[in-house]
Amino acid sequence: GAGPILVMGTTGDSATPLAGTRKMADALQDGRLVVVTGDQHTGYDVNDCSRRTVDDYLIDPVAHAPADGTECT
Repeated sequence: GAGPILVMGTTGDSATPLAGTRKMADALQDGRLVVVTGDQHTGYDVNDCSRRTVDDYLIDPVAHAPADGTECT
């Protein structure tokens, strides 16, 4: 009943590998994985797609929940 939960991971994060991020999204009732191409630990603001995805979700998480498996390259 929590609603969609955005989980964002980057392809090259050595601290939190993408496989672990996928498991987290899968463990949530309505986890929505967003994969960002990048080598840093956080995906927010890596590019326009990642910034817009998070910003829109925070404004209205139900209306702007990304599709699971969204890719921001």
